[in-house]
Amino acid sequence: MHLKETIDIKQFLLQIKKCNSDVFYETTEGDILNLSSALSQYVFCSITIQPEYWVTGTVRCSNEKDYEVLADYLLEVDNGTH
Repeated sequence: MHLKETIDIKQFLLQIKKCNSDVFYETTEGDILNLSSALSQYVFCSITIQPEYWVTGTVRCSNEKDYEVLADYLLEVDNGTH
């Protein structure tokens, strides 16, 4: 799923800590950041200032229920898939 364009990054990263499994941010170039990692969170924060990555990257949760935890930060997908 894609991130909403205007979110509080700090609150988003705090919400990830409530997830049961890994949460990944994937760029269109194939880079994958595990947002449970402090280093990956640092890199993710640097991406947030680059709109071309921000709007095209996707968030993927290892556990389907974690999408509910992050729902306030994610855009719904028309076809119902993540």
